[in-house]
Amino acid sequence: MNQNTNKFKSKFCQWAQSNIPNDSMRKFTYSLNQVLNKHIFDSDNRVQIMIRSLADSGNLNFSYISNEVIIAPNKERESLYVGVLMPSWDKGLRDFCKDEYVYDSISWFFHYASQYVARSRIVDVISSLSIIYDRSCDFRGDKMLNFTTPKSAKNKDEFILAFWRETHARFHHEYRARERNLVSLVNKINALDPFIHRIFFNYLHAYKLYEGHFDEEAITSLDKTVDVIQQYARERMNINGTNNQREITLNAFGMDEREKYLLSRLYDIRNFFGGHPSISKWWDFSEMFEGDIKDFFDVIRRLLYKVVLHENENRKVEKNPSSWSQWFEENAMLLWESVWFEKIHKQIR
Repeated sequence: MNQNTNKFKSKFCQWAQSNIPNDSMRKFTYSLNQVLNKHIFDSDNRVQIMIRSLADSGNLNFSYISNEVIIAPNKERESLYVGVLMPSWDKGLRDFCKDEYVYDSISWFFHYASQYVARSRIVDVISSLSIIYDRSCDFRGDKMLNFTTPKSAKNKDEFILAFWRETHARFHHEYRARERNLVSLVNKINALDPFIHRIFFNYLHAYKLYEGHFDEEAITSLDKTVDVIQQYARERMNINGTNNQREITLNAFGMDEREKYLLSRLYDIRNFFGGHPSISKWWDFSEMFEGDIKDFFDVIRRLLYKVVLHENENRKVEKNPSSWSQWFEENAMLLWESVWFEKIHKQIR
């Protein structure tokens, strides 16, 4: 068990001490050890496949097949579907967790961890669709298929067949420039990295709000997008500023003077209207800043692409691992901080 996994184990045990009964706690450490030392590695012998329809994706006629992701519309083009391969960490845990409280805690964590992988792969797709096609899709569509199969050389064929049975899709691979850009972006975005995931979560949320005419809230989410990019710059690029983190981050990504002005203006508007209840012109926000909001989306799209390229060339979190057990060992704490309740319980009453 490596250092990262040991830290994860310690954190999970500390959390359990405060959240499950003492009688169950005695069994928790043993069960978690069994899961980490055996179950995670055994899971490499199985592949989990998830196929979901995307909400608000009608009439998108694009198809793509890789080893990890399949994208295509159903036969009627009512929805675009995305299929992903994901680890099966959440399956078979009952064999290692006989106590109900222990099972409840450990199985929920690994459910969220597996879900994080699946969502990350879909976020790669819907983020690319937003940037290239200007479409705001959501992975919480109305149809989902999920199943597990033994790992074998036939998995890709099983994946394609399952996708076809669910969608009756007609795959085509004659790409024009726009489709080639979309494929390139899907392959570059890596939402398994929580910084990238959070950046695109806030950007996609801003886009949805803007479509719904919630302009003030869209501004707040756009500024959050830039804020996470500043965190990325601090953690991944060693760029630290006391009072000028935004400015030095934008300089590092080569943004020009007009772009930096727009993103400073975004920050000011967010502070005046979104950070606190505004003290004037609260009814007139959309009328006053309609033109600005479109400019903000344009400049943030350019910034997003620069961040994606930087992550792509300086990758810390593997996008397409050959072994999910090894990936888990390297990223157990990443999952703990991203999907579990520890920080929420500490900071929210």
